[in-house]
Amino acid sequence: MSEALKKPPVRVDLYLCKGCVLCVEVCPKNVLEMINNPSVWFGTVVKVVRPEDCIRCRKCEDICPDFSMRVVDIGVELTFKDSTGKEITKSK
Repeated sequence: MSEALKKPPVRVDLYLCKGCVLCVEVCPKNVLEMINNPSVWFGTVVKVVRPEDCIRCRKCEDICPDFSMRVVDIGVELTFKDSTGKEITKSK
């Protein structure tokens, strides 16, 4: 088996995110939340707050009109920090 990738299961491109909230509303596990970010045009962006709960269903990636969400393929083992800062390894 290959070594686990050091990346979270879902990532957001903050340059593309316009803060439309669609991904937050569609996520079945409440992995995402909106945060204030005054450096972006709309003032809010999505943040991955509970990466350990992501089931990689790709609903956020599918609904995003700006292609700002990236979900790692199912079956790839990942190592990342959870919402408490603890490093975990997850495969699905």
